[in-house]
Amino acid sequence: MPKLRSTFFFSVVLSLAISSSIFGQTTVESLVHDGVTRSYRLHLPPNFDPQESLPLVFNLHGFTSNAFQQEAYSEMNMVADSARFIVCYPDGIGNAWNVGWSFGSTADDIGFIGAMIDEFAENYNINTNRVYSCGMSNGGFMSYHLACNLSERIAAVASVTGSMVPGSLADCTSEIARPIMEIHGTADATVPYGGAANIALPIEAVVNHWVTANDCLLVSDTTDYPDINTGDNSTASRINYSDCEGDKMVSFIKVFNGGHTWPGASITFIGTTNQDFNASSTIWNFFNRFSLDETTAIDPVVNAISIALYPNPTTDFLNLKLAANESGFEFPLAYKIIGTDGQVYHQKIIRQNASNIDIRDLAIGVYFLALENQKPLKFVKF
Repeated sequence: MPKLRSTFFFSVVLSLAISSSIFGQTTVESLVHDGVTRSYRLHLPPNFDPQESLPLVFNLHGFTSNAFQQEAYSEMNMVADSARFIVCYPDGIGNAWNVGWSFGSTADDIGFIGAMIDEFAENYNINTNRVYSCGMSNGGFMSYHLACNLSERIAAVASVTGSMVPGSLADCTSEIARPIMEIHGTADATVPYGGAANIALPIEAVVNHWVTANDCLLVSDTTDYPDINTGDNSTASRINYSDCEGDKMVSFIKVFNGGHTWPGASITFIGTTNQDFNASSTIWNFFNRFSLDETTAIDPVVNAISIALYPNPTTDFLNLKLAANESGFEFPLAYKIIGTDGQVYHQKIIRQNASNIDIRDLAIGVYFLALENQKPLKFVKF
């Protein structure tokens, strides 16, 4: 029987002192649920003000992983800082989420997520109509589990390398419709694209379930992502199903030859990682369209550009390649290079979609390249 395995343990921890006026802050918190003290990491965007009712995104780790690893791997904090939403990275009991497997956790994770929503509504004034869940692997399974069993509180979900457990569709009746995004690699050996007995449904079966549940048109709209990073050994296509009940669309990003990885991640030594799009910003742009109160969809403004920044780490030069998605863009564009101390080291204009950036004047360290209206991208000079 196939078994899920963790592919993302990190042995190096970078402690960054970052100005709160530019980057937000993460704290480690806990609450007692079902007699058990549960922990989570909570990231607030810069200059957080509880008078500002912000959206909340749960970002759930994979099997045998944890909240810290998911925060570091997905790099969603930078998107949250730009777009102004709160991210919560909870810890599952025994490094797992209870999604109905015969192994892993048996904890009341649905109740735990619900309790956190209550706590954040009281303490941080979150917008309870705009609570979302995404996750990696087991965290993607759990996000689907929330869509089926906490649908009255979750506005949309996204799964990266996750699926649904065989038999779990019985929990998702035809009355449950939620906006869904699935991101999955065809070469995923941990949660296979074609499914795994007693563990995971085939990915296309999951997508088809939600297309039917959301009463979408069966005719899809497919767009190929520009292959802006030809060295990542993968390509990607986005398949959108629209004209759904209540505008609850289904979006499937198929990563050809993609592994059990988070597209766009800086940590790429754990398998074939697509760099033609960034999963974290793509997920947020999807979430940002939907709300439980069924108000008009909000136009996404963050990461309207697919960005490749390589090599990373590097010594003297960075290559920057840009490709428009459906939102488009125009030159010239401004960029900044920002240190972990918040200092701006470069502030220049680029006039074409491929640029060579000279960083020979920078000291060894970690930096962020921020393109106007985009999520900052982290790079390392060594």
